[in-house]
Amino acid sequence: MARILIVEDNQSFVDALVFTLQMEGHQVWSAVSADEGIQSGLAHHPDVVVADWMLGSEVHGGEVCRRIQLACPRVKSIIMTGYVDLVSKGAWPAAGEAVIEKPFHKEDIVGAINRALSGPPAPDAFGGNDTVHFQSPQVY
Repeated sequence: MARILIVEDNQSFVDALVFTLQMEGHQVWSAVSADEGIQSGLAHHPDVVVADWMLGSEVHGGEVCRRIQLACPRVKSIIMTGYVDLVSKGAWPAAGEAVIEKPFHKEDIVGAINRALSGPPAPDAFGGNDTVHFQSPQVY
């Protein structure tokens, strides 16, 4: 069982993800805004953060993950987006360990989470400053 935080501004989508991941045996928290996601991440110290890139605010999902990882350096991050071409080409920083393209099937997100959990611990990507040193994300 993993501790997973979902950060997504579409409540219906959040509800479906929470249900899916709870059925897989995970403990799941959710947030519908960047600020709520950061607060929840800092309070719960999840194993994985699954965040939408576009959250309807000035703070994108990559920044949510970055802020949580500053306090919880071993948390894994997965970005969900409909703009996967820009992420995979490196146009956006801090994409996370994996990027999953919307729309996706439940098997896709479960698989991405399982791969993140089975991989090596997340590196201390921030090395004492705010410069992100992620390797190229895996796009699913």
